[in-house]
Amino acid sequence: MMLKKCEVRNAAFFTVGGAYPVHSLHLKCEQCDVNYHHNFRVFKGQRIYHDTLPDIIQVGEHQFVERKLINLWISMMLLAWTSATNCARMFSISIANDDLPAWQFNLSLTSEHVFDGFTILCLLEDCLSQNQTLVVPHGGAARDRFTEPVRLRNKRFRLCNPPRKISVVVIDGVTVGHPCCGVPNCKVPLENNRHRFCPDHLNLTSTCAIIGCANPVIPGKRRCVVREHQAIEGVHNARGQARFQLKERYERPIPVTANSEATARKPRIRAQFGRQRTHNEQLFVAPCGMIIARETFFYAEAQYSVIEMIKRTYRLPSTMPDHIFFDNNCSISKIVKNDPVFQNVGLTVDVFHFKCKHSEEDRFCRENCDPSKYPELLGEDGKPWYVNSSIAEQTNAWLGGYQAICREMSAHRYNFFLDEMIRRRNIMTKEKLAKENCDPKMWPLPAGFSV
Repeated sequence: MMLKKCEVRNAAFFTVGGAYPVHSLHLKCEQCDVNYHHNFRVFKGQRIYHDTLPDIIQVGEHQFVERKLINLWISMMLLAWTSATNCARMFSISIANDDLPAWQFNLSLTSEHVFDGFTILCLLEDCLSQNQTLVVPHGGAARDRFTEPVRLRNKRFRLCNPPRKISVVVIDGVTVGHPCCGVPNCKVPLENNRHRFCPDHLNLTSTCAIIGCANPVIPGKRRCVVREHQAIEGVHNARGQARFQLKERYERPIPVTANSEATARKPRIRAQFGRQRTHNEQLFVAPCGMIIARETFFYAEAQYSVIEMIKRTYRLPSTMPDHIFFDNNCSISKIVKNDPVFQNVGLTVDVFHFKCKHSEEDRFCRENCDPSKYPELLGEDGKPWYVNSSIAEQTNAWLGGYQAICREMSAHRYNFFLDEMIRRRNIMTKEKLAKENCDPKMWPLPAGFSV
């Protein structure tokens, strides 16, 4: 290889022992016009990463991070719900050196370095597992560089990893969401998280924010010329100020007594001045704690949405579980009673909800959704139940901790982050089960199918 250029650059190196000033080498081959960096080579505007997992990962133009440190950050995210910002702060407070000489580049760690390190390491591990090479654009904004491989991995996780058959699965939802299009059930990602509508519905930005009103907006406002609508926007803007809350409390009317004259209520006017957020995350969890599937519900936890998710998740023949626990199975059972897909599937309600939140007068629920009606679910050796039907709620207590971290992520980053956290939690759960001499298994895939 003929090297025409060998450039030495100043850089910053972040390790579990602190931050250090270092030098990095940048090489160029004269014959093939390839630039060689520490983790990748650049050819025709494409950054091609090496097919090995490096001990040092370049996260910026002049910033390098030790892989051990990135794994420490990921463990903090997984076990303590630590954001990238707090990972950087904890490094600066507890690990960074205070007696370093002056250097060309700041030796302070930023949240962007943390999250870029997280993204690059996870993508490299994923590409190695798939026998692929990570290729991204070398130019452009750093925040957009990994968008396409992130999107492709998200798609593969949804389409190419069908769950195998297990005996029992528990379903439950938790409020963790990201900004989304204001049109109900629209799943097209926002072009910018500050937008109210996706690119397909961006024309609605010029329509009055009052629901049901199709009038054009006044320039610079989000409502039309109707006086009532103008007043509603004024109230919306004032609600963000603390003095409005005190004024509203002071002017709150005295409750109407039995002897007072009843007044007719005006029809309630609804508006959408701000952004819409996804409704909840639905998890499919095995009783042993392994998370089987996750899906974002954009508008509501409707029964038909849950039914569609079950069919989509267990789309391969002979993979439907024998029992499905869900809080509202008494309603779902009525809908799918004639659906052949759900034949021979026990649709039961978990024990806590069945005893505390379902009416004793609901005869259908008592006859069809009572878990005690199924002998195979009853425990042995003094245990009341063979499976933990509350495992999904217990798992959601962990997943709900990411709400503050994920609430401003784009849809692609949101799914990538949660998928990675779930993947690593499953690895941790499986290792824990192995140490406890448990050996959870899944039924084999049907003939002709492979993962």
